[in-house]
Amino acid sequence: MGYDRMTMDAVAARARASKATIYRRWAGKRELVVDAVNCRAAHTLQPPDTGSLRGDIIATLRGMAEGMGREDADLVAGVLRAMRRTPELADSVREQVIEGNRQVGRALVAPAVARGELPPGADPDVFHDIAPALMFFRVLVTGDPVDDAFLSHITDDVLVPLLARSGQPNTQQEKQ
Repeated sequence: MGYDRMTMDAVAARARASKATIYRRWAGKRELVVDAVNCRAAHTLQPPDTGSLRGDIIATLRGMAEGMGREDADLVAGVLRAMRRTPELADSVREQVIEGNRQVGRALVAPAVARGELPPGADPDVFHDIAPALMFFRVLVTGDPVDDAFLSHITDDVLVPLLARSGQPNTQQEKQ
C-alpha cells in the first residue's frame, strides 16, 4: 500500500476497529507508523550481556536478524521511501526511532570499555551507523542469508576493529 496511500480508514478496517478507536491511540498516520516501527524494533533495543564484546555484538545482530523477516524488511523499505517524500515523517522517525536505537551501541560499548576490550573514548555510534547498514543491505539488496558466518564476519572483520579504532587518534589525519 505505501505510506502515501495509507489512510486511517483503511487501518481501522484492517484492525476491525472504529476510526475513533484508532485516533484515541494515535493522532495521525505519522504517529501510528512511528509507533509501529518502534514496536517492531523493541526486541533489539536491549543487548544481552554475554561477558564479551564479540558475544554481545553477535547476540545483538542475531536479534536484529530475527526481527528482519520479510514483513519487517517491507515495513522498513516502505518507511524509508516515505521518509524521502515526507519530511515530517522523517523527522519523527529520526527523533523517536533512530535516536532511541543509538542506545544499543552505548549498551555494547560501555561494558566493553569497562572490561578493557575497547579503549576509553570508543565511539558507540560506530555500531549504530554500521551494523544496521550491513544488515539491511544483506536483507534488502543482496537477499543473501544472515547466517552465523555473516554475523561472525561483520563482527570480527568490521565492527570490532572499527570500534577499537574509534577511540584512537587517526594517524593518517595527523600526518597531513
